[in-house]
Amino acid sequence: MRANKLPQTVLGFAVGLGVGAAIGMLFAPKSGEDTREYLLDGARDAVDDAVATGRKFTRRAKQAVDQVVGDVTDHVRDVTDAGERAYTKAKSA
Repeated sequence: MRANKLPQTVLGFAVGLGVGAAIGMLFAPKSGEDTREYLLDGARDAVDDAVATGRKFTRRAKQAVDQVVGDVTDHVRDVTDAGERAYTKAKSA
């Protein structure tokens, strides 16, 4: 059996990410305050984008649910009408 190498891969990725971030901060052409502001602005933009995407998916999901409910309601109405017609026809026969 092959050993699961996912934990090792994730650990390697995390270490690489940390080293890359540290090197980036050391060689950054901006001051610490400017860099923090830049990172904060980037984080705010990312959160705003995530919220907008969440709202978009929520709206699409609501539209899909409304469509399904409408379709089911129409189908139930049609079946009920057909049942009533069949009952009326059977009763009069």
